[in-house]
Amino acid sequence: MSYKNIKGVLPVILTPWDENFDIHEEDFSGQVNYCYEVGADGIVIGQVSELMRMNSRERHQITDLAVKYGKPGGFVVVSTGAESTKNAIEYSLYAQNAGVDAVLLMHPSTSPLTEARMHKYYRDVIQQLSIPVIIHHAKSYAKTPMTIKMQADLLHEFGADRILFKPESSPLPPKHTELQLATNNQARIFEGDGGMMIIDSFFRGLYGSIPATDCVKYVVKIWQALQAGDMQYAEKIAYPLSYMMCQMMNSIDCYQHLSKHILHRKGLITHPRVREPVDSVPDAITYKEIDRIISVLDNICE
Repeated sequence: MSYKNIKGVLPVILTPWDENFDIHEEDFSGQVNYCYEVGADGIVIGQVSELMRMNSRERHQITDLAVKYGKPGGFVVVSTGAESTKNAIEYSLYAQNAGVDAVLLMHPSTSPLTEARMHKYYRDVIQQLSIPVIIHHAKSYAKTPMTIKMQADLLHEFGADRILFKPESSPLPPKHTELQLATNNQARIFEGDGGMMIIDSFFRGLYGSIPATDCVKYVVKIWQALQAGDMQYAEKIAYPLSYMMCQMMNSIDCYQHLSKHILHRKGLITHPRVREPVDSVPDAITYKEIDRIISVLDNICE
């Protein structure tokens, strides 16, 4: 059986909320259109889409919206991980039946699973599907690190065209190399730190990047420059982008506030709402610094 060759820059959509904190469909479609306008190869619904603050009906709804607005322009990938295997299978089957090209499968976030139990969780879900699965190790949610051996075992069992990876455990670039060595350089790996490690990871064997929509334009430019061998231009964008990511990644909620601020500044969402409760809100000086860096990045990319 042949599978879609999913690769390139696949930004995660940041869920826009209306005044009732329901999904704002018009803003959603506009955000998707923007991603394709700046050169993205597809879209993703992931953890920074605030999936953990959605109920099952909303997760189905956002899956349907992703297919509706994303499929005409490129690949569509939806995160379907859950705290139970049963729920992960149900979310994954719903996404597959809705027409997504692959699922992004995160591990449970509340239980420190052994290697054997983690492997069983992934294997049980993958066996129910007929589309590619991107194995997602989310460093902000993982109770125990996902082992290289377990990831390689999944690839060896199900095939390199079926099992892809979005690893986030530190140190990220060396982990990429370990995974490539364990899979005879078959692993199709997506960088997942907002472009912060994209240059180092590119030379270790990278299949693409999964940033969020706030920085997709910059990551696309870096990705294109790396593929063209223009290291000077790639570095010119990547260094201020990496600094901005350091500012934004103090916590998941910090990232969501700042990323939605960027989208609102660009006119891509009506309001930068983040569902509560949140652990923190950035202060005014942080917002001002983010505005400054965005201006720097936009000037470079003009």
